Amino acid sequence: MNKQDPSSPEHEAYEKPDQSNAASGEHAVKPVYLTQGEINALQKAIMFLKFECEETDSLLYAGSPLLNSVLEKVRDAHAFAEYTKDFHSRPNEYAERFMRAKLERSYAEELAPRERTEEQLAEILGACMYPFPVK
Repeated sequence: MNKQDPSSPEHEAYEKPDQSNAASGEHAVKPVYLTQGEINALQKAIMFLKFECEETDSLLYAGSPLLNSVLEKVRDAHAFAEYTKDFHSRPNEYAERFMRAKLERSYAEELAPRERTEEQLAEILGACMYPFPVK
């Protein structure tokens, strides 16, 4: 399919962006081809966002199920996938301390603090800690 080709369905979607199309929905599957360098860069960017970025606003993305899914897929496609999976299967104390502190700062910054159950707090921490397990 070519965006340049006027008969291409993709071309039509660009001309009519408000058109409802199941193939363009959030759960539509699209093939993407990345070089190993691009896979490395994407994985590093997501891990930076999760475990090095101090901004509490980054938690919106750090716990995102969609970004966690991307991280899982690029990890599986990585040249050293088995090593990476093994590394991520073990708890990371530094990352967990960092994430717990960032979450606490985020909760303290809320203009209208929300009550969360222990189960909700654990679920939030688990999503933000992915791909590492929580101790």
